[in-house]
Amino acid sequence: MVKPQGGTKASKKAQPPVLSHEFVIQNHGDIMSCIIMVFIVGLMFPFTNSISSVFIAPQYNGTYVVEAAGEGGQDREVYGEGTILFENFLPVYFFQTHLSKVSTFKFGESFHQLFFVAYSLGHALFLISEQLENFIDIKRIWLGYPAEHRVMTASYKIFFLLQLAYWVHQFPEFYFQKLKREEIRQKTVQALVHIIFISAAYFLNFTRVGLVLIVLEYFTQLVFHIARLAHFLGRKTFSAPAFQTYNIIFILARFCSVILAVMTFWYGLRQAEQPFIDYSAGNFNTAVLRLNMLLGVVLLQLYLLYSFVAYHLGRFRDSAAKKKKGR
Repeated sequence: MVKPQGGTKASKKAQPPVLSHEFVIQNHGDIMSCIIMVFIVGLMFPFTNSISSVFIAPQYNGTYVVEAAGEGGQDREVYGEGTILFENFLPVYFFQTHLSKVSTFKFGESFHQLFFVAYSLGHALFLISEQLENFIDIKRIWLGYPAEHRVMTASYKIFFLLQLAYWVHQFPEFYFQKLKREEIRQKTVQALVHIIFISAAYFLNFTRVGLVLIVLEYFTQLVFHIARLAHFLGRKTFSAPAFQTYNIIFILARFCSVILAVMTFWYGLRQAEQPFIDYSAGNFNTAVLRLNMLLGVVLLQLYLLYSFVAYHLGRFRDSAAKKKKGR
């Protein structure tokens, strides 16, 4: 009797060797979960608690008594739930919508970015609402630097740490997603820009102005990814006005970012400028650093505007060329 081909054993997919590239790519989530569990278990024992807490709990250079300090644990749980949703819901949805491979990748990318910027916006607005008096009056964005600016609640600190962690984790994702060189180059620039500016705001104690700039940037990204998802789903009646709204918000956000940077770094902080950096007090308000921060923000906004205009001019030329051919 001849055994039928494609039996149970034949249908099983061959498992890659342990610690090979394919093994790491397929099981990187489980590997990281095991590493995290090691640190969590380390919190249970007195002789390893101090070491494990360095990797789990946010660290502070000093202790301050504040009226309300958020713990931030809920924020980490929310992002974890979003990752589970991304990994389990999207594959089923892709199967039902029958998107192409390229569209599927872009759809997944926008969905992931949409969740992250939506969470970040919610967290940032919550932080602003907690310290509303520091943001209603625009002068409070630079007044009290650095004494008031370097004091952060746990939720405030975790927000910036999560931002840095998210953009740093983009680099190992290049390996796991097997991206092409062109895609890696584009995403590397995007990640590096976020890391540089968020790190500067966090480590130089420019957290208030940094928080407002993040809100402006992420709000534009939120609208863009909503419009992009609607476009891939074929909802043109929604995606077309959404993209138009994004175009307006994008330009407004660029101008608002420049105005805020000029008022903060050129006008506001200049009134309390220091000749040298004071590391002990966390005062980095020197002329060189202040002007470089201003120059960096302005140049970034100009580059984004240039890319925006160049993209739309290219689309306009392509549409005009198609109309001529149609005639």
